[in-house]
Amino acid sequence: MNGRWGARGVSENAVLLAMALAAVLLAMSLVTSISGGPTDPDRPRASFVFESDGTDVVVTHFGGDRLNGSHVSVESATRGRLGTFAGTDDGACATPVENITRGSECRVPGAVYEQLYVVWNGSGGDRLVLDRRPADPTPSPTPTATPTPTATPTATPTVTPTPTPTPTPGAETPETPPNGTATPGNGTVAPNGTLTPGPNGTAAPEGTPAPNGTSTPTGAATPAGSEAPALARASG
Repeated sequence: MNGRWGARGVSENAVLLAMALAAVLLAMSLVTSISGGPTDPDRPRASFVFESDGTDVVVTHFGGDRLNGSHVSVESATRGRLGTFAGTDDGACATPVENITRGSECRVPGAVYEQLYVVWNGSGGDRLVLDRRPADPTPSPTPTATPTPTATPTATPTVTPTPTPTPTPGAETPETPPNGTATPGNGTVAPNGTLTPGPNGTAAPEGTPAPNGTSTPTGAATPAGSEAPALARASG
């Protein structure tokens, strides 16, 4: 009885071991298929990291084999082959890198919006993609805001002041003397409504009474002082 159960336990262990070995082989085959082919001692294995710096992309050797910069190139999905790390043809790096070891950097100018590949090129024409980087999305342009027009204020009309009339010199109204009479002068009315004869026979106004109630004829000249006695004698 015990021998029968012991033989059965050994056979079960063998089955489990075989299944584990098959799983390991399957995993190795998957890794080989992902890496691009069977393991070849002449093919290097290395990994890289990509960092954006403005419009440039910095490619850094993260780990793996030491590489010859002339055998490793950078390729763009849109522009094709950009050149090698060492700059033996069209240099892909801003500063050439001869020997690629852990921490070595290659700055690729103006490639931030492109998908990039780090490719190893063998002497027999073999090509192996060591690492790749997806492109950054192209930024959408920011729309320019339209400024709101500023309202123009309405000007308030200025009231024009009315000019004050300036009096004309010499045009003042003469003051009225007492009793409503004008100042006597040549042929002007004297106080009490009488007219003073003008000097040297000036004619008085027409129909104006002379002093003492006598009327001077129209247009007649008033006699001078020397002529008055002679006229009186002649009339007598």
